[in-house]
Amino acid sequence: MTRFPLTWPSPRWLLVTLMTVAAASCGSSTPPPSTAQKSPTGERDTTIVHEPCEKDSAAAQKVDVNGDRVPDIIHVKKDGREVCRVVDLNLDGAIDAFIYYDAQGVERRRESDFDRDGRADEIAHFERGEVVMKERETNFDDKIDTWDYYEGQRLARRERDTDGDRIIDQWWQFNNPTDARCAIVSADQNADGKPDPSSVVDLCAESYGAPKAATPPPGSAAPPAGAAPGAGQPAATGAGPNAAAPAATTSGAAPAATAAPAGSGSANAASPPAASPPAARKGP
Repeated sequence: MTRFPLTWPSPRWLLVTLMTVAAASCGSSTPPPSTAQKSPTGERDTTIVHEPCEKDSAAAQKVDVNGDRVPDIIHVKKDGREVCRVVDLNLDGAIDAFIYYDAQGVERRRESDFDRDGRADEIAHFERGEVVMKERETNFDDKIDTWDYYEGQRLARRERDTDGDRIIDQWWQFNNPTDARCAIVSADQNADGKPDPSSVVDLCAESYGAPKAATPPPGSAAPPAGAAPGAGQPAATGAGPNAAAPAATTSGAAPAATAAPAGSGSANAASPPAASPPAARKGP
């Protein structure tokens, strides 16, 4: 079952497009995607156009992965080499992606349908097998509204048209290579086509991150984690090596010995309680 194409152009328009693409391919197998995005007036072409892939041609090789007699992978070949591939990734009978290859067999373009509505939500452009730009449709209006630019396989910057007028009004700079969530975002709030300095927001600034732990006042040492109440406090005046130990409150074990009363003549005169289990010991 095929729910692509996205927007099929008229035959005359298709002929002009193919001639343009053929002329451009003489200089480079993959023209820079940014060259076709901006018009002299500053407007972007937001139309989602499906690149032809002759999946029903006699040269197409169809592969049924799950045995339901519906092809899940279609290899389309021309002059003995694969030029594009149709893929049903989740085996639901609907096309999820069209993948296109250059003369060397390296991926140059990918059209992906993530919401399974039969229309592409993302068109990725590759150079020498590495993604350099993605055109994305994010608000379900069948128009491109987001352009993501990559450097060395890392998302470096983003441009967005948030109001659908085909003019960029939001800019993202992903300034932290170690955290893809960090970005500096600016917007055009006065409709002059430029980022407004007053709109700049740093998504990883301290005010947008997790609050820092409170710093204890000087001279006070916080007890270690898991310590019993009163841990770290100085011992009571007069306490000696045989002073009575506080009753255990967590283990339930009885104290091993009771301090001898004053004047008994022996610091260890008292005997441990009868039938009392030995107290747990730490260390060797």
